[in-house]
Amino acid sequence: MTPNSFAYIVFLVIGALIYHPLPQKAKKPFLLLLSICFYAIGGVKFLPLLALTVAFNFFAAQKLERTERKRGLLTLVLVLNLGALGLFKYLGFFGELLGCTGVQLSLPQLALPIGISFYTFVICGYMIDVYRGREAERNFLDFALFTTFFPAILSGPIERSKSLLPQFKQPRRANADDVRFAVERLIEGTVKKVLLADNLAILVNTAYADPAQFSGLELAFAAVAYALQIYCDFSAYSDMAIGSARLFGITLMENFHAPYMAQSSKEFWHRWHISLSTWFRDYLYFPLGGSRKGKARTYINVLIVFALSGLWHGAAMKYVLWGLLFGVFQVIGGLLTPAKQRLCAALHIPWDAGWLQIIRVIITFGLSTFAWIFFRADSALQACAIIKRIVTAAGACFPLDLTHLGLAERALHVLAVSLIGLVLTDIIGDRFPLREKLLETVWLRYAVWVILLAVTAVCGAYGTGFNPQEFVYFQF
Repeated sequence: MTPNSFAYIVFLVIGALIYHPLPQKAKKPFLLLLSICFYAIGGVKFLPLLALTVAFNFFAAQKLERTERKRGLLTLVLVLNLGALGLFKYLGFFGELLGCTGVQLSLPQLALPIGISFYTFVICGYMIDVYRGREAERNFLDFALFTTFFPAILSGPIERSKSLLPQFKQPRRANADDVRFAVERLIEGTVKKVLLADNLAILVNTAYADPAQFSGLELAFAAVAYALQIYCDFSAYSDMAIGSARLFGITLMENFHAPYMAQSSKEFWHRWHISLSTWFRDYLYFPLGGSRKGKARTYINVLIVFALSGLWHGAAMKYVLWGLLFGVFQVIGGLLTPAKQRLCAALHIPWDAGWLQIIRVIITFGLSTFAWIFFRADSALQACAIIKRIVTAAGACFPLDLTHLGLAERALHVLAVSLIGLVLTDIIGDRFPLREKLLETVWLRYAVWVILLAVTAVCGAYGTGFNPQEFVYFQF
């Protein structure tokens, strides 16, 4: 049951209608029951693992708070939590690595429990916070709800205990502004997913299924399409998660902020999957020394963080290379930025000149798109073959006929207009409080909702042979 399905909307609405009239003492148990039911619908066989993980960490945190051997106990707890993640997610990958060294070891490929990458990081962050001095949670119901809250358990945002636990301790009834906000974000997510991401997915899947059948220009277009697809897809899920939580009076953190408006790879990761990037910053980059031990150590730390970030996304070398590419982009950017600033000063060109900012945005988007090729390809070898075909413009032909990629001409026109609308929304929203201004005008707000839903219903990606229910990040 995914957030863009009719079944989920029914589940959400019925849950909210039951939740709010309940007496205060019954709200938390019902919300926990709702979260358990939601998780069970997606993977009831993984419920025992989730329950064991929650119970173990609840008691381990209280022991960690009291013991004098905090470092040793924290290490043990992190090893057990990350070890469980590694067992289910990386066992086959470990066998492949051993095979590269000549050691032949047949290891089973275990089914990946849904949401394990996300709830493991939520719990590990909480345990590190307790180690650093946060008071361990004494109420099991609050802790269980914090780790299993249904809008966020499948694909985040990866919440922190300091922001989410207090909201569960004093649950509140959603007011009219909360409901309006929730509906707006659910509509926004649906539009991004069904109208944009799923239509883009048709182009991308067609090209990546057999790249040799397409020209270098067509593959370059598919690479750009995937960069836009994964943004629309994952930010759509985040919108729906944030909107769903607000229906219950719970505020989740924002996970995206116009990432393709970034002017550097470093800024891109301040805007993309913010809950994950800040998690790695606070719980890995800073403990490694951050930028406090000289430039060389800083750049090594950056590469370590991004390599592990890539590995977190999937058990394959292509993800590690994807992460390392972003790390290398940041290192090169850090090394070159002072020289570029001196050059601008020598030429009397303002560093914040509008045309320079546009060039930096285009370059950053190009670098991100290049890295996304490794993320989407079936393997690192296929990614290299695609890049080679793009660079050499193999099979190039003019004019470019994009109908070869699976969408009819009319659908391509609708997609182009929709993407222009997305880009303009991000550009305006990046510099101007677009959402707040829209909410000030009631008739305009409702008109936008109705138009977006109508266009999505007519032009969304539906039909046999394509499943619009799947979100890209569900595989992680």
